[in-house]
Amino acid sequence: MVFCGRRRFTGAARSCIWPLHWSQHQYADKLLRPACWLQLVPRSPTMEWSFLARSSRHLHMKLLLARTLSISILLILPSLTGYARQDGLALVGATVVPVSSNEIIENAVILIRDGRIIHVGEDGSAHVPEEFAVRQVKGKWIIPGIIDTNVHLILTTVPEFYVRYEESLVDIAIQSAQVGLKYGMTTMADSWGPLEPLLEARDRIRSGEVAGSDVLVAGNIIGTGGPFSPYFMDGWDLRGKSLRYGGWVTPVIKNRINGLWEAGMGPELMALTPEELAGRMREYLERGVDFVKLGISGHGIEPVEPILFTDAQLDAMVAVINEADVPFQTHTFSIASLDKAIRLKPDLLQHPNVMYPSWLGASDLQKRAIKGQIDRISRDGILSGLMAIPEKRQIEIYQSWTSGQTTDPALDEIMRFRQPWFEGVSYDALAAGLAVWLESGIPFTLATDQGPEDNDLGPTVWGRMGRAHFDRMTGLQDAGVDPLDILRAATLHGAKAYRLDGDRGSIEIGKRADLIVLTADPLQDIRHVRLIDMVIQKGRIVDREALPEHPVLDYDPELPWPY
Repeated sequence: MVFCGRRRFTGAARSCIWPLHWSQHQYADKLLRPACWLQLVPRSPTMEWSFLARSSRHLHMKLLLARTLSISILLILPSLTGYARQDGLALVGATVVPVSSNEIIENAVILIRDGRIIHVGEDGSAHVPEEFAVRQVKGKWIIPGIIDTNVHLILTTVPEFYVRYEESLVDIAIQSAQVGLKYGMTTMADSWGPLEPLLEARDRIRSGEVAGSDVLVAGNIIGTGGPFSPYFMDGWDLRGKSLRYGGWVTPVIKNRINGLWEAGMGPELMALTPEELAGRMREYLERGVDFVKLGISGHGIEPVEPILFTDAQLDAMVAVINEADVPFQTHTFSIASLDKAIRLKPDLLQHPNVMYPSWLGASDLQKRAIKGQIDRISRDGILSGLMAIPEKRQIEIYQSWTSGQTTDPALDEIMRFRQPWFEGVSYDALAAGLAVWLESGIPFTLATDQGPEDNDLGPTVWGRMGRAHFDRMTGLQDAGVDPLDILRAATLHGAKAYRLDGDRGSIEIGKRADLIVLTADPLQDIRHVRLIDMVIQKGRIVDREALPEHPVLDYDPELPWPY
């Protein structure tokens, strides 16, 4: 809906609704002020439009000019935001995978109006209104838009990144959201990043100013430090080949970058009383985060990440979060921290299967404890963002890697540095720990940890934005997960993790029309999810070729791993 003057904008609407309580003169004067140019002034989370044009003494001229300007804005808007323009939309003839059940609808018709699904069923089960644009998609498959529950729109493991692009973080976040949308991620949850740049990027996307995946923002992992903090990567070799995090960065830059990430919710919280923590959490929620990620344990502090908060401290923060009705999740890296996380009953456990010791190195008693935790998670129905998912092809590449496979010496150095980790280790051994979680039947989400890269700064061989979700789904298929269950994890379960399952995550009447049209059957092979014919977000066809619109970083998501 678009409201003229001070109004709320959503990209699905194509008409201007004049508020009835304005007189015609008030309406026209609101839009027309003495000036020479038309100026758009966005404000978040709504879009305010200030129309400035030459004044006129005649009401009818004011009204004519005002309406002309309004219509002009609506006509040019699609070209500004990376979406193809249409009113209602009908998708006819495809096989639909709703994921809300095991039902598959062949030769289906989906009707979309105002960004919502108003009908889904077999072709001929509903009349297609004349004003609807009709897309014949026979021979194709339609799945819900992908929801990645763990991304980082502004993150690489190269220290120069933060120095070089400190003033471009908002633009980088928007680029990442556009790359994600181009490759089918219609919703992305950023679980650790610089709060204010992420909020600005999110609001510009939601206002319709720019295209992009719907971004959910947490800001800092509560209690952990920024990228150069000893509370985040202290146990890692900061100048190592595998993660070039750079201990050389000067203290002034370190503190500034860390401050952006921590946003007042860093390691200093550990010294506060439960009452003080409750107050800090209220202040943090007022800044507009979409969810909270509680640091139960530290990150990257070897040999075992320490517990950050007492039970009383955690309970105080969770009470405030629940009072505000905001989703929350936990960050754990040990058996002890996972125990604390399960007790809190969060919406999502991030990477609960990643811990020290790993399953391969765990004792019998530790394995028994982990299995007991899995039983508790299953009994409580807590969603898990599983990571540490090996992929057969990647293991084979590591094990067979030779220097002649690349002309990039930095990539070769990373691959040869990691190669010993995979010597004498089979896929089955690496996947054994994952199998314990999957065989329990716990509900899980797609959680990739993916982020952007920059060719100028060299390779990272981590989770490349726009590619990692495909790799992760392939890994799940390698582990024996049925493709339908993988799709459900990557869509409906992701929506549930953020309490959005009433709004999106499956193909059902009333839900947001976030869809992907594929050229091959994903239920036959989950790798077919890469074969995207069309992405639809909130009922609008995404102009994938136009994305990203104004890239800051140079990287190609379509190159095969590890390139």
